[in-house]
Amino acid sequence: MKKTSIFATAYLGVAAVWLGGHFGPGFATGAFSAQYYEKYGWIGLLMPLFAMLITGGVMFYMVEFARSHGTTNYRSFVQAAFGGDTFGKVMVVFYDILFVGTVIGAGGLAVAGEANILGKVYGVSFWAAAVPTIIVAALLCLYGSKLVARSSKYMMYAIVIIVLLIFFLSIGSGKPDYAAAFAMPAIEQHNTLLNAIWKAILYGCFQSTIAFNVMSVSDLLDSREETKKAVTIGYIVTVILMIAIAATLFGYLPSNPDIINLGVTPVPMMTVIMGLGLPWLTIFFVILMTFAVLTSAAGIANAGCVRFDRLFSGIKNVQARRAIITAILLLIAAFGAWLDMERLTKTVTTYIGYAGIFGLVIPAFTIVRSKLKK
Repeated sequence: MKKTSIFATAYLGVAAVWLGGHFGPGFATGAFSAQYYEKYGWIGLLMPLFAMLITGGVMFYMVEFARSHGTTNYRSFVQAAFGGDTFGKVMVVFYDILFVGTVIGAGGLAVAGEANILGKVYGVSFWAAAVPTIIVAALLCLYGSKLVARSSKYMMYAIVIIVLLIFFLSIGSGKPDYAAAFAMPAIEQHNTLLNAIWKAILYGCFQSTIAFNVMSVSDLLDSREETKKAVTIGYIVTVILMIAIAATLFGYLPSNPDIINLGVTPVPMMTVIMGLGLPWLTIFFVILMTFAVLTSAAGIANAGCVRFDRLFSGIKNVQARRAIITAILLLIAAFGAWLDMERLTKTVTTYIGYAGIFGLVIPAFTIVRSKLKK
């Protein structure tokens, strides 16, 4: 039997959809790191390990349930997992609200991050950045889960390479002062450890909404073992990139504490890159942001296409139907981008995190987990 390369496997593509949904501009710019990790000192550098355990657990139980029950649409998932009675009907509405909130929050960060970068580097206007993003993401979603997973997989490779390149070039420049960073007191000094853990929990709950994206491509997985592989790879790669970004910014805190003040520095990683004085690296970062936006937007849009397909059943052409749903969702995301990076990162994602505790995390680790055991 001919052996399949790991790079051609479906589970790697599914893991890439997780990474793509997570690695939107809130993550790529360093904004999430500034909000959730840096202010707690060196302890914060370890928190991604904990945060992603929460997200990974939710991901495994919900994606495996979706795979084994054929419920890539989260409406059908709710009916299978929670029943069609009052509780199930309430959860469908709750998931719809949570999904739209995620479109505004995560999708808004995608569009806002891209507009911020392109505006700062090339003077591109907001809509000049938003419209091509909507068009390309719509094109990626035209042919369903296979194309989304495949395109996300190749973009994941580029994302990993560029993030690690920035990390090592920053260290090699001698500009970050890690000795001073580890020695300095945490910016958040009140109950530092407890607050760091709570922020990690909240972040893990917020990122658990990516399960919607990954559930929409769960039909590509053939077994429970493949689901485990997808989740394990997604966890490892995501944690490595999160720690790389957090560590990159951490070394600059002694000389520039405002690097994690999103009101002053909305794109922390761009500040690092411009300080290195390497114009070609700026171009690489723009490419990174573009891939981050497209993977995030395509994952959200594909989940929406799977969920709302029936509402647009009057449009007989499948591709046209998916393109229209995608355009609507990403226009909502563009509206969310008007709230600006700081408000999206601090306020909207926090609310989604709280909602995720009750709508995703608790049900995944209790109801869904127990049904999978049966």
